[in-house]
Amino acid sequence: MDKKTYFLEPVAPQHRRYEALRAMYVDGVSLKDAARRFGLATAYLKKLRGEFHRALARGEAYFFPSPKKGRKLGRAAASGVVEQIVALRKHNHSVPDIRALLAAKGDVVSLSTIDHILKEQGFAALPKRSRAERAGATLPPSIEAPVSAPLEWRNESFSTEQGGGPLVFLPLIEQLGVVPAIARAGFPKTSVLSDVASILSLLALKLLGNERLSHDAPYNLDRALGVFAGLNVLPKNSTLSSYSYRVGREQNRTLLIAMCRMFHNAQAEQGEFNLDFKAIPHWGDACILENNWAGMRGQGIKSLLALFVQDPATGFLSYTDAGIRHRNESDGVLEFVDFWKEGRGTAPKLLVFDARFTTYENLSKLNQSGIMFVTLRRRGKELIKQALALPEDQWQSVKFEQDNRRRRELRVHDSLITLRHYEGPVRQVILTGHDHLNPTFLITNDLELPVNLVLKKYARRWLVEQEIAEHVDFFHLNSPSSSIVVKVDFDLTLSLMAHNLFRVLTRQLPGFERCTVPAIARDVLQNAATVALEGHHITVHLKKKTHLPTLFELPWMKTTSTLAWMHATIQFKGATTS
Repeated sequence: MDKKTYFLEPVAPQHRRYEALRAMYVDGVSLKDAARRFGLATAYLKKLRGEFHRALARGEAYFFPSPKKGRKLGRAAASGVVEQIVALRKHNHSVPDIRALLAAKGDVVSLSTIDHILKEQGFAALPKRSRAERAGATLPPSIEAPVSAPLEWRNESFSTEQGGGPLVFLPLIEQLGVVPAIARAGFPKTSVLSDVASILSLLALKLLGNERLSHDAPYNLDRALGVFAGLNVLPKNSTLSSYSYRVGREQNRTLLIAMCRMFHNAQAEQGEFNLDFKAIPHWGDACILENNWAGMRGQGIKSLLALFVQDPATGFLSYTDAGIRHRNESDGVLEFVDFWKEGRGTAPKLLVFDARFTTYENLSKLNQSGIMFVTLRRRGKELIKQALALPEDQWQSVKFEQDNRRRRELRVHDSLITLRHYEGPVRQVILTGHDHLNPTFLITNDLELPVNLVLKKYARRWLVEQEIAEHVDFFHLNSPSSSIVVKVDFDLTLSLMAHNLFRVLTRQLPGFERCTVPAIARDVLQNAATVALEGHHITVHLKKKTHLPTLFELPWMKTTSTLAWMHATIQFKGATTS
C-alpha cells in the first residue's frame, strides 16, 4: 500500500470512522454516501455522529485525546486500591505496612506504586517514629497458629484434604490394642502431650507416607490428623523431630514384643521367618557410620545396618533392629530367636536367610536349639570345581513350581556334609539349571524335608526383599533423617507398625489381598473428607472415589465403632461429592 492509498482507502476501523465524519462535515457528503464509501452501516454512522456532537459539547477531543502525564496506575486504580491506600495512610501506616495489609487481602501492589499514589494524593512522608509509636498504629489482629493440645470436644465440622485415610485405621487400632501397647512401652511424654498422642501423631505421618518429619507443612494444621492422635492439631515439626532423641532401644523393643503378639494370624502362621539385612545410606559430610555392603549399588557405603524379619505366610514384619554393628552382625539371628521366645513363648520353627548372614558356629547353636534353618553356603572356586566334577548319576531332576505357577526342571545333588565349627552333619543341596553361571549351594539342618520343599522355602526369601523395597518406596527407608541410631531405630519401629496395619487392612479388602502398600494408599486410602464432631461422636464423610465401595466392605466401616482410649465413637459415611 502506497502513502496516498493509506489516506484515501483507510483500513483500520478508527481511521474509517474519522474519514467518514470528515467527509460529511468538510466535503459535504451525505450520511448515506459516507457510510457506503467507508463500509459502515448507516445506523452505526448516525450513532457515531451523535457521540461526536456530545463530545464537542463537553469540550472533549473525540478522536485524539491528550495523553495523560505521569505514571499509569492501571489495575490498582480500577480495583479501588487507591481508596484503600488513602484510608490506611490516614491511620498513619507506612508504605511497607500498607503493602503488607493489601497483600493479606489479595491485592499485590508494589512499594513504588503505593508511594506514587500517596504523593499524588498530597500525603507527605511520615515523620520518624519510635517502635512504640509504630506499634500503636491500628493494625488488624494477627492470626496465630493453634498450639497442639488435647482435643476439646465441641460441636463443629471441618474438612481435610488428606486426613480421611488415617482415620479409617482408628477402629482397627482399637481392635488390636495398639494404644494400651504404646502406654505400656514407657515412651516419653510431657505435661501437655501424652505418650499416646505423640506416638499416634508420628504414626499418622507414617500412614500418609510422609518422607520426613520436617516435611509436615501440608499436614501440621490438618484438624482430622489431630483427631487421629486425640489432639486439636499435630505438634509442630520441631517437637516431632526431637521426640525420637528421648526414645531408647528398650522402649522400641517393648513395643515390638507387643506388636508380635497383636499382629498374628493363627490359621496362617507356620513359625517360618525370612531374615535380611538392609544398608540404610547416610550422606552426611562428617558421617562416622561403618561401611556396609549395598547390593543395589554394588559397593560398600557409609550406612546404618538394619535387620528385618518377615513372616512369609502372613506378610507381617515381625522384628527390626537398626543397631546392628560389624561386631554383632552375625548374632542378629540369635537376638531374634530370644526376642520371639520372649514375645510368643516359643522358638521359631524355621529361619531362612542369605549367605554371610551369620557364622557356622551360630548355625550349630540353632541346630542344638531345635530350630531349622535354610541358607546359602559360601562358595569358592574349589567348591564349585568339586560340584562340577560330580558324576552324572549322583544328580537328580526336580520339578520346581514357582509362585507364578511356572514349572522348571532343575538338577539337584543332595548329600550330607560336615562344616568347620558346626557340630554334626548338615544337609547340602547343590542346584544347577537355574540360569546362573555357577551352581548354588543350599545348606539346611532339616534332613527329612523333601528337596523340592527346601528349594521352595528358600525361594520365598525374596518376599522379605519385596517388603524392604516397599519400605524404601512408601516409608522412605533410604532417606533417614539422622545418622543417630536411636532416631532411625524408632523410625523403623513406627514404619513396621504402619506396614502391619496396612497388611491387616488389605487382608480384609476383597481383591486387594496381594496389593502393595503404595498401591493401597494411592487407590483406596488417600482421600479427602468432612469430619463432624457432635458431643463425643465422630462422623467422617469420605469423598467419592473409585474404590470407596470396596473400602466400605471392611467390617468396621459398616457400623459405629467405640474408641475406648478417646472416650468417643466413630462412624464412616460416603459423601456424594468428590
